Amino acid sequence: MTTPPTGPDWQSLPPPAPGSPTADLAPPTHGETSDVESAIKNRGPTRAVIMALVLPGAPSFLRRRLVSWLLLFTGVLVPVAAVVVGYVRRDRITSLVLDTTILLIVQIVCALFVVSRLVSVMEVISGRRPGTSKRLASFVAVVGTLVVAFPAGFSVVRADQLTDVINDVFVNSGGSEPLAFIGTNTVDEGDEFHNILLLGGDEGPGRWALRTDTMILVSVHRESGRIAMVSIPRNLRGLEFPDGSPMHDEFPRGFDDLTNAVYPYVYAHPDIAAQYLRGALAPEAVALATGIAHSMQVTIHDYVLVNMQGFLDLIDALGGVTVTLDKRIPMPGNVPGAKYRYPDLIGPGEVDLDGTLALGYVRSRAADSDYSRMGRQRHLLEQLAAQTTGSEVLLKFPDLARVMRDSVRTSLSTDEFAFLADRLRSGVNIQESVGLAPPLINPGNPDWGDIASLIDALQEAIRTGVDFPFA
Repeated sequence: MTTPPTGPDWQSLPPPAPGSPTADLAPPTHGETSDVESAIKNRGPTRAVIMALVLPGAPSFLRRRLVSWLLLFTGVLVPVAAVVVGYVRRDRITSLVLDTTILLIVQIVCALFVVSRLVSVMEVISGRRPGTSKRLASFVAVVGTLVVAFPAGFSVVRADQLTDVINDVFVNSGGSEPLAFIGTNTVDEGDEFHNILLLGGDEGPGRWALRTDTMILVSVHRESGRIAMVSIPRNLRGLEFPDGSPMHDEFPRGFDDLTNAVYPYVYAHPDIAAQYLRGALAPEAVALATGIAHSMQVTIHDYVLVNMQGFLDLIDALGGVTVTLDKRIPMPGNVPGAKYRYPDLIGPGEVDLDGTLALGYVRSRAADSDYSRMGRQRHLLEQLAAQTTGSEVLLKFPDLARVMRDSVRTSLSTDEFAFLADRLRSGVNIQESVGLAPPLINPGNPDWGDIASLIDALQEAIRTGVDFPFA
């Protein structure tokens, strides 16, 4: 039987010569891989991970279109829209950062910003081809996610802190009516002036049984935003209260001590304080505002209460304030909370005040008198308002939040506070400033009718924009 011919012995053939047409067709030798296969195996999903961090959902758009659209929406479109809204409304930045709903939205947007990228990166890593390298891609994914998460997490924490501060500082009055009004009915909400009683106490942070050595009535003309300030002397006597009120029953002929003693008196008499309760407001401040409103025939809508030692820290947190003095001012003995020993004198000329010097400046009586001290207090507030910008407040927020939580309480709503802060930052809106001091009035025996007429004239001046003759 004939044996069939065998095929050619390929192993015995000589290898193709280099450069011959068949050289590139030679099969690979045992244990070797082609360059294409090697490239495929070594190419990991690193580029896709980077794209997932920049545009979440984009790398998986062809595989999971619905998921990709969702990731792009939550991780790109929503944050960009939030930034655009913030930029468009940048002139109302104070009202935005004091709105707890806005702060909650910021926290949600930040969370979506991070989660969308994390989900997109995980989808890229899990969807890689078998055999591809993942080491570099995993490293990039971890580092990139941390880089993205840090600023977003920082923003979430800051928003949460600010929410806590707002809840502590802006106390609820339980209603929308003015704090203290004239007559038996509240003033219409459309009243053209918003009057705020600014109280500065002589106690430290977190302590509220204080004498209100600083009392300033801030009157804001709603339409124009022009502001007037009236200093009320601490030694004003005979403050009167409306008929039928607890303090009138106690002092039918007027308060028998200095006006700055009303607050601690009400604090020391819980039975009287209980009758001035208004939501979470300080009843002592409500009682004082009621007496000032009735005596001076002016509606008081809100109060701001600041502990003076906290005021020191507030000035420091804002970076200080510069004032121009026309004479030398002797400094007082070191007040509680001062961070160093006062110099004997400051001024004349331009003087940079930190919190310690500022507190000494507004509390010194050796330079002139109690009444001149009231003028320095108003002057410092004017300069502080003019020199403080919205960006500074945001950058220095952590220290400001700590100080405000310990040292400030107000019945203002966050919207009202933002409106006032925006006006004060412009500086030029503080049109008039006056103190109820001799020769305008006699604090020891005040004529309440004259004081009411003076305040009416002051409000008319800022309403019309003309100069007040006694400012």
